[in-house]
Amino acid sequence: MGTPSLSLCDFRSRKVGFSWLARFASWNFSALLLAFLLTGRGQAQNAPAQEQGPPPAAGAQAGPVGAVVEPHGVKQAKASPKYDVNHIGERGIGTGVNFYSLERERRLGEVMARGIDLHTKFVTDTEVTDYVSRLAQKIVRNSDCLVPFTIKVIDSQDIRAFSLPGGYLYVDSGLILASDTEAELAGMMAHEIAHVAARHATREATRKFFWDVASSLSYLGGPIGIGLQNIGGIGAPLTFKKFSRDAETEADLLGIEYEYAAGYDPEAFVTALEKLHVIEARMHKVKSKIPIYNFFARIPFHGQIAKGFAAYPMTEERIQRVQAEIAGLLPGKQEYVSDTSEFQEVKYRLGVSQAPVLRRHKRGEGNANGPVLRRNRPD
Repeated sequence: MGTPSLSLCDFRSRKVGFSWLARFASWNFSALLLAFLLTGRGQAQNAPAQEQGPPPAAGAQAGPVGAVVEPHGVKQAKASPKYDVNHIGERGIGTGVNFYSLERERRLGEVMARGIDLHTKFVTDTEVTDYVSRLAQKIVRNSDCLVPFTIKVIDSQDIRAFSLPGGYLYVDSGLILASDTEAELAGMMAHEIAHVAARHATREATRKFFWDVASSLSYLGGPIGIGLQNIGGIGAPLTFKKFSRDAETEADLLGIEYEYAAGYDPEAFVTALEKLHVIEARMHKVKSKIPIYNFFARIPFHGQIAKGFAAYPMTEERIQRVQAEIAGLLPGKQEYVSDTSEFQEVKYRLGVSQAPVLRRHKRGEGNANGPVLRRNRPD
């Protein structure tokens, strides 16, 4: 009996079948990997669980104490022990897969801070810098941070504060002048301190390392390589943007807890976010006059696409979430610190030092072609 021969028709049918199986495996792998990247596994930390509840009936009474009904019938469930405000410093904040030890993270921040310091003008008034440092250290003592902090005040009209890995905090003088109360300033600083406590920067760097390793598998070929090539172009940006949004959400939650533990009114952070929302609305109004901006705004699903690629959650959503967390997670207090005379004195001192100075030249002095202020003398 001879060996059975394989006809050209059979060969083509088997080739087509193999090609179809390869594409099917590629699609399935792509879907599974994309789902893994975009699900809760990619969150910065597991935030307090939320469960979907039925919409409240008309005339229904409020739910039990500690439960908050958010828009669209979302009911906040019991807080996770990781976010128990009564155990700050003992909750394991910032744990998880991280290739950076605390010592290495501190060295990384030191190198980054050295680069910033070389090209930055700082406030030199010790009254201002000492006050900001004391305020920040007070919040750090009531946080989950495991590293010492270095605080500097930048001489800038920008309204911001930012932190670096390993405990480096920078506060713009413009933020101090824009804050109405000490609690507002404390809330913005607490948000940045929370980023350091949760080690968001180095955990994101670790995450990018894993993605680089996974991307290298695309050169191996086969269904896995094809799947990685298919989603690599859009999957990586989306998952990193989502991690960034989750990190901001967690920093909001931890920040109001640190502000609360330090004795400040956490509602002041909501006030600061509302000011930010007003600024964003003003910018949106200006942009709406640009024709191309209006064109993109009319694209279907524009809002969903913008949210997917945004590095920050929408400010309006942040405000609603923080308000819900304050009501549902933080026990009530009889008294909060809202403002202090020391803050107002420092703010006044800073404002005076940054006020423009008009210098007058006497006749024959200075630039002969420059402007000169002259006053009319009474006859």
